[in-house]
Amino acid sequence: MIPKLIPFTQECGLSAIVQKDLAPAHAHHAQAVVYSQAKVQRIIWCPNSPDLNMIEPCWPHIKRVTTAKGAPKSRAEGERVWLQTWKELEMSRIQAWIKRIPDHIEQVIKLLGGNEYKEGRRKDRKVYL
Repeated sequence: MIPKLIPFTQECGLSAIVQKDLAPAHAHHAQAVVYSQAKVQRIIWCPNSPDLNMIEPCWPHIKRVTTAKGAPKSRAEGERVWLQTWKELEMSRIQAWIKRIPDHIEQVIKLLGGNEYKEGRRKDRKVYL
């Protein structure tokens, strides 16, 4: 967080807002102090809510790409392939993941927050990259 996220948000200026959920791994009390000292704006998000998180579709995509020719044989190879895949991630794909969020929010609201909604399983769903 300190070596990567804080400098990135400061580089972006006042327009940067960090979305963070309250999952245990992301909710340590020391993080609030760091965000406050760095004057980073935050949106508190639902914990464990992958349907409402813009970055979640990225992980299966990267896994598919990095293992398309078989799993990497070493940690070093895995890191190299993962970083290369991340660098090659198309902006259009990221934008499509972001555009899907209103549809998912609508479905979660219809279900009153229930967990019956499974992304990608609706027959009338829009197709996203």
